[in-house]
Amino acid sequence: MQRSIVGQRRALADLVRLQSLGLAWGATGIDQDIPVEIPLRQTDLDADLSWKDLKEPTTLDEQLLTFDVLAAGVARAGGIPVLIVNEPMFISDGANSDLRYNSFYPRWAYDQYRALLAARAQEAGWDYLDLWDAIPPEEFTDTPVHLTPAGSQMLADILGPEVAQRAQER
Repeated sequence: MQRSIVGQRRALADLVRLQSLGLAWGATGIDQDIPVEIPLRQTDLDADLSWKDLKEPTTLDEQLLTFDVLAAGVARAGGIPVLIVNEPMFISDGANSDLRYNSFYPRWAYDQYRALLAARAQEAGWDYLDLWDAIPPEEFTDTPVHLTPAGSQMLADILGPEVAQRAQER
């Protein structure tokens, strides 16, 4: 079944969609429409506890988080050192920030994700660095994960020594 057209319908739909984008890019010469004014990330949040297809808080299933993809990447690297970094994100202090860290993540889901990832990394022996709250909120731009140039520099200032230390230890 997986090798049939029906079994491959998602991959085929993605292929058609991406190819059609290529036509638009070729015709206009624009591959990313960046507006002149980029609105700031949302600080006041909806009182919404949903995440992805989950409408309310629940216990996350590790399969939903696809840690198998991380495991495959680490395995594929073979003897090459891999550092898995949980990237910094914007943490709101506005309305409903007690329910959500930002417009992407309700607290219940993100806290479980972090705990599951840390446990899986330890269990698998992965080199893992959790920087989720390492950058101040004012250094995020239009989304909870896009950094300002200063925020990117802060992240580089944190990551550089971490990578250098690991390189010396090997």
